[in-house]
Amino acid sequence: MNSLCIEGWRGVSHSIALVNQYQMLVLLNDPAWRADWQLYHRDLPFFLKHWNTRQMPAGFSAAEQAAIDAVPAPPEGLRPDCLLRISSPFKSVIDPAVRTLTFMVTECGLVDDCFDAPPTDPLAFTRGDNCIITPSAWSRDRLVDGGMDPAGIAIVPHGVKTDTFAPLQPADRQAGRAALGVADDEVLFLNVGVATWNKGLDLLVKAFARVRKQHPRTRLLLKDHKALYGIGADRTLAQVARANPGLIDNQVLAGISVVSGSLDQTQLRALYGVADAYVSPYRAEGFNMPVLEAMACGTPVIVTGGGATDDFCPPALSVKLPAREGTKADEPAMFGRFLVPDEDALLDAMARVAEGRLPRDTPTAQAARADLVARYSWTAVTRQLQDLIAQQTVAA
Repeated sequence: MNSLCIEGWRGVSHSIALVNQYQMLVLLNDPAWRADWQLYHRDLPFFLKHWNTRQMPAGFSAAEQAAIDAVPAPPEGLRPDCLLRISSPFKSVIDPAVRTLTFMVTECGLVDDCFDAPPTDPLAFTRGDNCIITPSAWSRDRLVDGGMDPAGIAIVPHGVKTDTFAPLQPADRQAGRAALGVADDEVLFLNVGVATWNKGLDLLVKAFARVRKQHPRTRLLLKDHKALYGIGADRTLAQVARANPGLIDNQVLAGISVVSGSLDQTQLRALYGVADAYVSPYRAEGFNMPVLEAMACGTPVIVTGGGATDDFCPPALSVKLPAREGTKADEPAMFGRFLVPDEDALLDAMARVAEGRLPRDTPTAQAARADLVARYSWTAVTRQLQDLIAQQTVAA
């Protein structure tokens, strides 16, 4: 029997840990794969010392989390047939005696801080049967910019948990909106991303403030991530207010709500489901799973065009904002490549939602959603990972 050892994180809600756990569930629930492979998991230290499974749980069901947690550590001295590393920073040393798949994702590009130590031999990641796994064409291109061999990079996209992230029934959607204090005639915009510069929440807040002044029945719901990163939406609101005097007034603030604390996947699905649009005017993303999850819930998305979400956002479910390449003039402290989405186009797209000109449930949108979840279920995308592992095993 072959052995696969995963080195990574489990039990917490960081996106890399979630990807690892989603993939593990697919492997554990595939009898044919398990007939040929023994799965092990070596827990690595979390990226930040304060992370813990109690305050920031992954949000799986008790049974799912128990199955994930039950995957054993590898026996002492085991040399696995394949090693999959999925954590951050990336380990820079590759054992030449072990075939290694290294998960790498980057928003803007590689810097020394992406690694636990500057790699002395970057080609080791793709030498022989080794390869790099990344979730999008944008991330792949940034890895190539950083010196990685494109021939050794495989794109394995992230997925969506289709038994959780699905459209709400009309009665459940109405009840969910009422529970949030959103009236039937109000339009709700949503973003659950971390308030870091690359996510573009400042652009979203600016656009929402202008939309609300013209359409007072609009609302914006944001997700706080202080538990993970110590970064809250309040910081973005303060920054936008300082940079745009008079824009963030009491009328605008009354339309903005912030959800704090950890959410399980059912609660997250409810947020996607009650929203009229998910808005992500990002500057750089490695993938952007919330956009995929929102579309799986039947919610149209407004996203930056030209970035990672181009891989999976169909026209029937998305509005892609025109964007240009960013420069040092846009953000002197920024490195690598990023995009600058057109703020007028963002304003126009949100106004279209506010005026009811971007409907949710057209037959075309429903067909696009069905195709999307078929191609991007975790079962479908993890099969690409399984095929990659199997190809390496045959090659070896």
